[in-house]
Amino acid sequence: VSTEAGTCIVHQAPAFGEDDNRVCLTAGIILKDGTGMVHPIDDSGCFTKEVPDFMGQHVKAADKDIKEKLKKENKLVFNGTEVHNYPHCWRSDTPLIYRAIPSWFIKVEEAREKLIANNNQTYWVPSFVKEKRFHNWLTEARDWCVSRNRYWGTPIPLWVSSDFEEVVCIGSVAELEKYAGREIKDLHRHFIDDIQIPSQKGKGMLKRVDEVFDCWFESGSMPYGSKHYPFEGKEEFEKGFPAQFIAEGLDQTRGWFYTLMVLGTHLFNKPPFQNLIVNGMVLAADGKKMSKRLKNYPDPQEVVERYGADAVRMYMLNSGVVRAEILKFKEEGVRDVVKDVFLPWYNAYRFLVQESFRYEANAQKFKPDPAKVKASANHMDQWIFASMHELIRFVREEMEAYRLYTVVPRLVSFLDDLTNWYVRLNRDRMRGSNGMDEAFTSLSALYEVLLNVTVCLAPVVPFITELIYSNLVRALPDGHPMKAKSVHFVMIPEPDMKAINPEITQAVRRMQSVVELGRTCRERRKVGLKMPLKSMTIMNKNEAFMKDVKALQKYIEEELNVVEVNFRADAEITLSGTLNFKELGKRLGKDMKAVKDAVTNLSQPELVDFEKTGSITVQGHKLSGDDIQLSRKLKDLDNPNLDVNGDDETQVILDFTEDEDLKLMAVARDIVNKVQKMRKDTKLMQDDPVDMWAEVRPGKKSKGIVQKSMTAKRDYIIKLLRRGLWDSSARQGHEVLINEESFGIQDDDELVVSITVRGPFFNPSAMKELTKNDPAAEAACRQLLSE
Repeated sequence: VSTEAGTCIVHQAPAFGEDDNRVCLTAGIILKDGTGMVHPIDDSGCFTKEVPDFMGQHVKAADKDIKEKLKKENKLVFNGTEVHNYPHCWRSDTPLIYRAIPSWFIKVEEAREKLIANNNQTYWVPSFVKEKRFHNWLTEARDWCVSRNRYWGTPIPLWVSSDFEEVVCIGSVAELEKYAGREIKDLHRHFIDDIQIPSQKGKGMLKRVDEVFDCWFESGSMPYGSKHYPFEGKEEFEKGFPAQFIAEGLDQTRGWFYTLMVLGTHLFNKPPFQNLIVNGMVLAADGKKMSKRLKNYPDPQEVVERYGADAVRMYMLNSGVVRAEILKFKEEGVRDVVKDVFLPWYNAYRFLVQESFRYEANAQKFKPDPAKVKASANHMDQWIFASMHELIRFVREEMEAYRLYTVVPRLVSFLDDLTNWYVRLNRDRMRGSNGMDEAFTSLSALYEVLLNVTVCLAPVVPFITELIYSNLVRALPDGHPMKAKSVHFVMIPEPDMKAINPEITQAVRRMQSVVELGRTCRERRKVGLKMPLKSMTIMNKNEAFMKDVKALQKYIEEELNVVEVNFRADAEITLSGTLNFKELGKRLGKDMKAVKDAVTNLSQPELVDFEKTGSITVQGHKLSGDDIQLSRKLKDLDNPNLDVNGDDETQVILDFTEDEDLKLMAVARDIVNKVQKMRKDTKLMQDDPVDMWAEVRPGKKSKGIVQKSMTAKRDYIIKLLRRGLWDSSARQGHEVLINEESFGIQDDDELVVSITVRGPFFNPSAMKELTKNDPAAEAACRQLLSE
């Protein structure tokens, strides 16, 4: 009832409302034991004989008759319907009735100060749940009702006289057996309710109370009940109490966390746990509570079968649910973990296995050497090795602080660095393009990183880590501290603090920022990475920045596929702002034109300030985030083939001017891409002994560019393929064909690629001389050597 409605007089029904009960108790109208309380409703929700006119009627069904009676007696002031929220049973959707009943309570109010003191000794993640929500609950804690009027449950072990003046609390099974005169193996009520205890006060026989315990009393007793304390395991219990760590959902603030604390305080005057992680609530994708009846969530078993338990675990651990926030569960999120994390990670592991086989075939047995990695002069080796030890340091530190919400995102970020940067930029090196020694060093680096990150990830994704570790461990010598029967027996290693190198980490981050700026230029121009670009210019006034980027220049050239990289310190940039009309249309309305003109005329200092702060007020409207889209332009840069992009420190210019040589290189890369895809579809391994042949079949609209690329850029193609691609006209007819496909490349030209089993290539003139021009003898020699 609001202050604007009703009669300003509120009736109080202390037996049927929590607030009513509290008000009447405070005013002294009723007492805690129920004295003075009017209670004319039975267990079925029907009126008792105290209301003779409606006795036996359900309180909801009697509304109509009550109003009729009041009307007849001329006492009905108003007859209407008020729509408001009302509690319903979550199973049957029927209205509920608040009703006070005689219950058993544990005193809590007089122990509030002790509860608060014990709570202050605990460590919670996140801390605000302890300091705000739980603390506030304890300051207002009320006596705890522990009895329930049910049949099934743990019987309350109280035997009482009929007037409740004599109460005996049974403290053990042995004590109860003494009164029962028999062995008791089951404590459920139908096995013990017949037991009676003689009164010590002459009140006849004492009988057990009807109620059973609230199940939360049993949950709160878990630390003791699970050990059968104090009857056995006393020493074991005392060693493990309080528990080092527990975890449960946010809703347990008033449930398990509370009952644990109350019983621990009453029994031992200490908190029952030291560290606690509070999980948030998992809701359906629409933000509603998951409901079996509504079926508003995917079947968990099907999700696990489709994507694996590891994917579900990482999806949830990499969300706000591990810091007491809500998670709207979406199956797409689990799928993305497999696609964006597991597959790249597994492919990096598979790449290591494949390339270690290649190394062993060309050199010697692969025995990874971390000392070799640590001494490497290669910048990317230094970076990934330093990043790995920084990751180990971070994981240990954050795990010890129970901050899972920082650990998993960092692990995922590291896997992205490993797969999308280190492996990507070192593939050719691992394949031996820089020699076997460099291949060994880079493979050792990849092995060391995969081994350590697998151990760090084991608590998060136990199954895939066990799979990867069970193979990686075979390369470790006996006695190695990380060699065990299972990854879950391996402790997270200590970080090598000397290996952590902030300078090389910063240098690579700077290189990555330049690459990302360049990628944006390509995306803006819709020019893919297969098309080589003439040049790129990097501009930054910071000498240290330029030094770092120059040291990593070759990686920039490879990642952005640019022929030449130039460096300049001077760059005069002008910013311009454009309104996001789609987003601001409804907000600005008729002011849109005035705001648009004002944004167009913003000064350079104002635009720079908006970029830094992310907020600006224009014509009385506060604009932020994507409301204004900023673009950069270099002063005096009018060449339409140049594209500029940058941040507040660095600018890059990409030259998109086309020429014949760049077009040939682009076609060559397209040819390589088609051949590599064909090899993959044919399920070839890297070291399978095959030969590849190609021929160009010109189309009607052909300009000859594909054939020209095959001829002029043959060395470039072979370099990218890392194997030969022979002219099909050189085939001698004895080759065994594995696969043949044709591809459209450009201008209606068709490229036909054949893969054959590797065989001999005969020198025709030498064969004729050997067989003295005898065709039969030459054919016999060819057949013999080809088998």
